[in-house]
Amino acid sequence: MRVNSMNIGEAIRISRTMRNISRTDMSEMIGISVSHLEKIESGARRPGIDTYWKILEVLKVDMVIRNEVETVQEQCAMEVQGILLSSTETQALFLTKLLEFMIQNMEMVT
Repeated sequence: MRVNSMNIGEAIRISRTMRNISRTDMSEMIGISVSHLEKIESGARRPGIDTYWKILEVLKVDMVIRNEVETVQEQCAMEVQGILLSSTETQALFLTKLLEFMIQNMEMVT
């Protein structure tokens, strides 16, 4: 998952909910309190490096924190990913089909 450094908490929350892991279960797996996890997910706190690695291990994801300027495609991909992850399954399927259709027919427009 690619996220910019200001969205670490949101990425953790999205990954956790996608895997149907409750905050209580997640906090127990990584050894922190539920309130601490809530603060991490809300962006009020940043996880320490040990907690960060435990979170990645539990979620089975890789996240890299960097401060580089991203390409337009990377910025758009992150925005689309956020939209898809916050949509229903039906909405996600529809939006994906719509995007595929638009790309296939882009030549007609340009």
